[in-house]
Amino acid sequence: MFLISDLNVTVSPWELRLIIALIGIIILVLIYYFHTKSARPNDITVNSDDLFHIDPEIGIDPPASKSDTDSTDINPAAHKKIITLFLHAKDGLQFDWHQIKDAANKAGLEYGDDHLFYRYRRLGSDKKVLFLVANMLKPGVFDVDMRTSGLVFIMTLPGEMDALDLWDTLFPVAKRMEELLGGTLTDENHSTFSRQRIASMREEMRLFEATLAADA
Repeated sequence: MFLISDLNVTVSPWELRLIIALIGIIILVLIYYFHTKSARPNDITVNSDDLFHIDPEIGIDPPASKSDTDSTDINPAAHKKIITLFLHAKDGLQFDWHQIKDAANKAGLEYGDDHLFYRYRRLGSDKKVLFLVANMLKPGVFDVDMRTSGLVFIMTLPGEMDALDLWDTLFPVAKRMEELLGGTLTDENHSTFSRQRIASMREEMRLFEATLAADA
């Protein structure tokens, strides 16, 4: 038997071994936790229950223009693709309506009747939706009283331009919003954009167009 005099506690050899084993387990758990936490410094953790989700079977339904209703072109569902980028506010902060609206105006986005922001391609008096920006949190819309922890940029393919041209329109706008709002831009997996990731996205756009052309 061992006597811990300062605490006046008697500990048997079996209990002492158990205590040492428990301390060892706690240390291993802490090492694992801090290792995994630092292993992916470019990732941002989000609560998926709060996020505004995009149904891949639906995609974007922008306001229809006259040429949309007259068009007879139908894109096969098999070739549809949704690109999503997220703009996260810094830890502990949120974007408010006035910040978002001001940044959106400077980035060339327009506020729609459905309380979303759009980037259009104008063709004379007509305009086509290139991509939209929604509130990252449910229900996905913006209003004057809202505050949010992030935005989501949504682009569907095929679109009004080639996939790579659309990407080269979307990404600079998203980066401009990041600069204006002071947030962090990430991909659909909530990982920040490295040069390699940007290059892989551009290649993904090229492959999409090549597949679309091959199956036409």
